[in-house]
Amino acid sequence: FAPIPPRPECPICMLTLPEGEGVTYMACCGNTICKACECEMSRTIEETNKARTAKDPHSPCLMKVTCPLCRTIFPENDEAYLAQLRDRMERNDTDALCAMARLYSYGQLGVQKDENKAFELYSRAAELGHSSAQHQVALSYFLGEVVEKDKEKFWRHLVVSAKGGSVLSRACLGAREYDKGNHFLAYKHWRISIAAGCDESLRFIECEFDEGRVTKDEYGAARRDYQKARDEMQSNERDDYFASLREMK
Repeated sequence: FAPIPPRPECPICMLTLPEGEGVTYMACCGNTICKACECEMSRTIEETNKARTAKDPHSPCLMKVTCPLCRTIFPENDEAYLAQLRDRMERNDTDALCAMARLYSYGQLGVQKDENKAFELYSRAAELGHSSAQHQVALSYFLGEVVEKDKEKFWRHLVVSAKGGSVLSRACLGAREYDKGNHFLAYKHWRISIAAGCDESLRFIECEFDEGRVTKDEYGAARRDYQKARDEMQSNERDDYFASLREMK
C-alpha cells in the first residue's frame, strides 16, 4: 500500500501532467508536455506570423512551429513524425512505444490498425517498466480480444501496474477487494489513487459514504486529498483546453 509515485511535471508550465488526452509526446526529444502548453505555443506563433504578414505580406521572418524544448522543427507530414517515433522506439523509449501502440490501436496517421501489433508494443513497454502499458496489457487479458482471456494474468499485470504508479490499476484493485467483501482494503486502495487525483476512486468512496461504511471524517479527508491533487494539475489554460475538447465532442 505504498503511495503512488509523483506524476511528472510538464517541463514548460511546471504543473503535474494530467492523464489521457491532456498530454502530447514530443517524438523529437522524447519529452511530454501538456496540451495546454502546446496549444498556447501554436497560438502565439500563429498570432505573431499574422502580425508580421499584416505589415509585410512577403515577410521572410515568419516563425516556424518548433519543439519548445529542443527547437526541432515540427514534422511536415505523418511519415516524418513516424520516423521520429521509430527512432525513439529503437532507443527503448517506453513513451514512444506506447505512442506507436495507440496509433496501431486506432489506425491513425497512416498506420494500419493492428491490435496484435499494439499489444506487442504495450508488452514491450511494460517489460521496460511502463505502468500505463502494464495496465493496457492487463486489459487485453481481461477482454480477451487480442489474446486469450486469462484472469490470473489480468490480476498479475494489474498488481504490477498499480505498484508502478497507475491510478486506474489501483482503483481496479480496490474494486476487486470490494467485490470480495474486504471493504477496508478496498478503501485503502482507493485512498491511494484518490491522492493522485483518481475520479473513479472518489466515486467509489462516495458510494461507501452513502452506504455508511465510510465516516464523514474519512470522506472529507479523501475529498481534500483529491482536490489537492487536482489543484496541482489545474490552470486556466488547461481548463480552456478541456472546455474546447468537450465542445468538439
